[in-house]
Amino acid sequence: MKTHEYTRSRGLCLTYRIRADEHGAYTVYLGDKELLRGRDPLSAGGMHRAPSKRKVVGAVHQAKLAIESLSQMPEC
Repeated sequence: MKTHEYTRSRGLCLTYRIRADEHGAYTVYLGDKELLRGRDPLSAGGMHRAPSKRKVVGAVHQAKLAIESLSQMPEC
């Protein structure tokens, strides 16, 4: 799993930690608290289920979009 840090551009500008794997899945943490799990929709299933670096990049991008929209994540 790759770990990235991302600071939200609006609101309280908190720093979130994103863990993404080579299969397109990601988990977003704020401190030690897990806030959200998700998957890059372009890498879910299909013929090419092999791990790749592109799936990591897609998962990190989807996690950043989720952080910016604060879907299911209160900022307090």
